Amino acid sequence: MLCPRSVFFQVALPTSGPYNCWLGPHFSSAALPRYVESTSSEKAWPRSGSLIYSRDIPSLDKMFTMRVLSIADDADIFSEWMNNDRVAKFWNMRGAKDKVHIPYLHKLEADEHVLTVIGSLDAERFLYAELYYVAEDHLAPFADDAGPYDRGFHVLVGNERLRGPHIVPAWLTSIVHFLFLQDHRTHYIFLEPRVDNEKLIGYLLTNGFKKVKEFDFPHKRAALMRIDRDTFFKVGPSQ
Repeated sequence: MLCPRSVFFQVALPTSGPYNCWLGPHFSSAALPRYVESTSSEKAWPRSGSLIYSRDIPSLDKMFTMRVLSIADDADIFSEWMNNDRVAKFWNMRGAKDKVHIPYLHKLEADEHVLTVIGSLDAERFLYAELYYVAEDHLAPFADDAGPYDRGFHVLVGNERLRGPHIVPAWLTSIVHFLFLQDHRTHYIFLEPRVDNEKLIGYLLTNGFKKVKEFDFPHKRAALMRIDRDTFFKVGPSQ
């Protein structure tokens, strides 16, 4: 049997049973895709702390996992990361955990358009991301060709031990992989980094993203970066 790489990485099998694939148990139901229109009270996000994605990274000899952020378990490390000088430059969220960071996380937890996640390598936490539907985000007016099921994310690496160009492709393409698997109707994935975040923009360009344009948010000048499903799965997630 011959299975093209582009097909293999689109097989969204559950992580239980005789086959071990990428999506967590929350997505193992035949009811996929999980997206529910905003007018509904059922958003169907996985619960706090739930595993949503796991993938072995051969080049690192480590397992990359993503789970839904738990305020009880992750607020301390989230606050530590936000007070890191490198992170604060782009996120502008330096402050006290109880006054700034926990209220922010509670606000996002109640927001049905965004899912907050923690990424780990071999169970060592190193990454925070916010995953969202573009149509429900402040990016929507600037992403003219975004469809109702297209996605975007904000991301930071807070763990200084797990930074570097040899690690970036693993987590970057894994997040994109997860978003495409979660909903087969997703065609584009967008990011909108600050135009002076040259390092992140460079990583995106190296891993299949294209720069669509520059535009102005009230708080920053941003670069609109985009990758489509066909481009991504021709190569698949980084190994």
